[in-house]
Amino acid sequence: MSDDTAQLIEEVNTENQSSVSYNDETVIWEGRPSQWVNIGSFLWWGAFLVVSTVLLVFWQSGLNEGYSQVITEAVYWAFCGLVGLSIFSLVYAYLSVRYEHTVITRNKIKEAKGITSIFRQELFCEISDIKDIHSPPAGLLGLIGLSTLVIETNDDDQPIIKIRAIKNRNQLIEMLLPIWRKLKIERKGYFGDR
Repeated sequence: MSDDTAQLIEEVNTENQSSVSYNDETVIWEGRPSQWVNIGSFLWWGAFLVVSTVLLVFWQSGLNEGYSQVITEAVYWAFCGLVGLSIFSLVYAYLSVRYEHTVITRNKIKEAKGITSIFRQELFCEISDIKDIHSPPAGLLGLIGLSTLVIETNDDDQPIIKIRAIKNRNQLIEMLLPIWRKLKIERKGYFGDR
């Protein structure tokens, strides 16, 4: 464990505090997923883009001879549409992950998703509403040191919070567990209604 992580865990440690204030919004962790979660989309749409572009070039360089003008134009615009769709899909996949952001404070988990302010969605969940924390196997992302954290909650808006493709998942769990336990006891008790 690095010195910075140990210092952050020491700052977050709730054992020395009598209670956690409802308005204490000290950030204990924030981050966004790695673009590695898009590797499948990038490979699929990248291959689609290359094949569409090559076919378009072949079509324009003489493969279209012998066909009527209507068919030539239709095939040309179909290939152009496929190239445009590929580029749009690549950019959308990149931006959707780029604008996914999670902030964990001493009281809340805030998830923000959406590319523009029109489609941006911000969801808040109280840490005391957490039911369980799961650490699923990292799979292929584990080869590059990334993993996912899944948090089950009692919140109707966010029953499942997935913090995808992050580094140091275990340090995040170590920071989150003491706060969660303290808030669970203070605000609901272990044998609460949920």
